[in-house]
Amino acid sequence: MEAPDTDAIAIGSSRSGRRLVGLLAAFTLVFFGIGGAVLIVFVQHRTLPTVIMGSLPLWKHVVIGTMTGLAIGYGAWALISRPFMDNVLMKYAMLIGPLMPSRGMRIAVSLCAGVGEEVFFRGAIQHWLGVVWTAIAFVALHGYLDPRSWRMSLYGVLLTGAMVLLGWQANVYGLLGPMIAHTLIDVVLLARLHAVWSRSKTVNS
Repeated sequence: MEAPDTDAIAIGSSRSGRRLVGLLAAFTLVFFGIGGAVLIVFVQHRTLPTVIMGSLPLWKHVVIGTMTGLAIGYGAWALISRPFMDNVLMKYAMLIGPLMPSRGMRIAVSLCAGVGEEVFFRGAIQHWLGVVWTAIAFVALHGYLDPRSWRMSLYGVLLTGAMVLLGWQANVYGLLGPMIAHTLIDVVLLARLHAVWSRSKTVNS
C-alpha cells in the first residue's frame, strides 16, 4: 500500500478549513445580522434605520468608525505583539494564516463579523444588558476572558474596554460607526496575524 501524500492531505485540509471559514462568516452575517434585526424591530419595537444611523450624517459615522477601528486595531496589536504575548500571538497566527490566505477573504470575514455581530450584540442585546455587560459577554463568548491564561485574559480586558467604547458610541451616535470600527479592527488584526504566519513559513522552509 502506498504511503499517504501528506502535502495533498494538508492542501485538502486547508481547503476544507477555508470553506468552513466562509460558511461561518456567512452564518454570522445572516444569523446574527438578521436575528438581531428581528429582535430590534419585532421584539424591542424600534426602527432599524434609527438604531443604525442615529442622528449623525453618514460621513460622521465613517470618520468616527474609521478612527476608532484603527486606534483599537493597532492598539490591540501593540499588546499582542509584545514578547511576553508570543504564545497567544502564535496560537492565533497559526490558526488564521492557513485559513484566510487572501486579503479578499480576510476583508469579507471582517465585514461579516462587523455587520452581523454589531447588529446582534450592540444593536439588540445591549438594549437589554446595557453597555458593560454586553461588552463582557461579547468578549467572553469569543474566548478571550480565559481564567486559565492571564495573558489571554489581559488581551480580553483590553478588548472589553474597546467593546465598551463601541457600545457607548452605538448608544450615543448609532450603530453604523461601531460596525465600521469592528470591521476595521478585524481587518487590521487578521492582516497582521497572517503576516506573522507567512514569516514563520519562510523561516521554517
